[in-house]
Amino acid sequence: MVGISDVRKSNSSLHTRNDDYIAVFVGGTSGIGEATAKELAKVVKKPTIHLVGRNQAAGSKILAELKAANPEGTFYFIQSDVSLLQNVDKACSEIKQKEKAIDLLFLSTGHLAMSKQNTTEGLENNHALRYYSRMRFIHNLLPLLTASKTPARVVTILAGGQEGKIDEDNLDLQRSWSFAKAATYAATMNSLAIEHLASLHPSVSFAHVFPGIVRTPLMNKTMGSTLGSIMGFLSKPMSISSEESGERNVFISTSAAYPPAAPGDPANVGVPLAGGLKTSVASTGKVGGGSYVLNYDGANVAKEKLMSGYRAEEFPRRVWDHTLETFKKVFDPAL
Repeated sequence: MVGISDVRKSNSSLHTRNDDYIAVFVGGTSGIGEATAKELAKVVKKPTIHLVGRNQAAGSKILAELKAANPEGTFYFIQSDVSLLQNVDKACSEIKQKEKAIDLLFLSTGHLAMSKQNTTEGLENNHALRYYSRMRFIHNLLPLLTASKTPARVVTILAGGQEGKIDEDNLDLQRSWSFAKAATYAATMNSLAIEHLASLHPSVSFAHVFPGIVRTPLMNKTMGSTLGSIMGFLSKPMSISSEESGERNVFISTSAAYPPAAPGDPANVGVPLAGGLKTSVASTGKVGGGSYVLNYDGANVAKEKLMSGYRAEEFPRRVWDHTLETFKKVFDPAL
């Protein structure tokens, strides 16, 4: 666990850096994504931030707040429903027109769907947001991530440490779906995919993070204002504010505690560690291995026995192969 004082000390040192810092937030118009973007805008001297989200009004409001917080920053909003992979490609194209490199890709899309519903592309809606859409952003933006001098980091906010048993014949959740199964599959596939991607792209680090219970509007949106308010009240002693969540996520996104497996410059892997902080163990069991499964407080929560079993059966690669095949089916249904 990383204490909040260490988090704030690490984040504050970002302001001493003169290098440009370019970040993309997918799901950045509410909750955890919004809070993290706002914290990054506060602590980085001259950031460029791209927010991707569905709500134009919310996006415009957050852009104004970011500009007010840091007049030296450059901020963009891309209105997009990223449950559709074709929209993901359009958003990525817009980003590529403006940037040659990206330092951070922060992914936090999703909602608590209580029933199965497919998108027009034939993917289960929540699974598209929690997994396929995120992986499509990574797939499309990897050339820009590998061009980073920072080096780059990918952070997917979902359910690190909550992986479980999955069936290779049901990776798309079309054969069998339940609320619990959807959560387990999304968590497990995120962790397996980033482990595989870290092996293919060792100059980029990847983290799958469980955000904890964060006081955001998500409960009200899912359960309704009355029940959501009750649940929010009951969970308050166990929860953290969105502001603290943002601070902790910026730390995970920038600290040298989570380096890539093979950085181009081992002396430049993030904010230097201080105060007894150590390099984290990756999901592979290797210190500094490039793919991290983390709790909200930055602690390693990888299920080593489970992940080792999946690795022995080459599931990281098989899950990624399935992902690429799914992309092909979406963009060419005749295949």
